[in-house]
Formats: sequence, C-alpha cells, structure tokens
Amino acid sequence: MSAPKKADWGENELDDPIKDREKADFEWKRSDYKGDDAGCIFDIRAEYDDGKFAELDPIDVCKTPAINLK
Repeated sequence: MSAPKKADWGENELDDPIKDREKADFEWKRSDYKGDDAGCIFDIRAEYDDGKFAELDPIDVCKTPAINLK
C-alpha cells in the first residue's frame, strides 16, 4: 500500500506471497501509517508468486472491507 502522492510502495502487508487467484486476509492497522501516509486513501499493489501483479488506485481502505484484484 502507498499514499497516492508517493512514488514508492510501502511495506508489504502480507506475511507470504499469494498465488494468482488466491485469497489473502490481512488486518490493516491505521496506526501504522503516519505523516504523509496517514489517512484512508491508498494505492494498492499485489504481486503474485508467478511474477504478475495487479494495482488499484486510489481506494478508501477505511470504507472498503474487501478488495478484489484481477
């Protein structure tokens, strides 16, 4: 995840890589994001174990209980 105005991606929110079309649960902690990263609006990137990736931007993670990446 990354704040929309930042050029770099933040820390990985998942413990392990995920396979294409698999589900991964994580708990987003708002307190982990401060300064320029504070807030609820983020760009989201998922990198799969086969080298493919998907991106969503911008998304309000405070109002979005589930995210589907294709």
